[in-house]
Amino acid sequence: MAFKLTVDNPDGLTAAIDALTQVASESALRQATVAGARVIFEEVKLRAPVGVVSWESRDSKQKRYPGFLRDNILLAFDKERSAEGVRATYLVTWSKDAFYGRFVEYGTSKMAANPFMRPSYEATRDAAAQKFSDVIDEKVRELTSGQ
Repeated sequence: MAFKLTVDNPDGLTAAIDALTQVASESALRQATVAGARVIFEEVKLRAPVGVVSWESRDSKQKRYPGFLRDNILLAFDKERSAEGVRATYLVTWSKDAFYGRFVEYGTSKMAANPFMRPSYEATRDAAAQKFSDVIDEKVRELTSGQ
């Protein structure tokens, strides 16, 4: 079975293909991914438990205050898990100074878990995916309308 394809506007087709290539670029991919990750990041910060006691670590003499864990939640690009032009990976995690976040999230033998990261992800994953799609759609509109 043979098909005949006729292109009436070859320059328009080339421009559309170029625009789609730009949408799939590293920059657009990272912008969309970070926009989705930011939705989860904001929810994690809202759900992070805030203690009521200030304390000072024994080894580093760093003072921990109520809200220290919340203030040390990070949104970071993960270069190792990302593939240029294919996948951009961002992590929502805590800083090294707030290492005890893992004890809060998962619990210990002497302390019950108080999860806030996983529930934040579960609550916002659809909204994060929608935000990702919205940014990609916006990029497509920008590139196909000549802006």
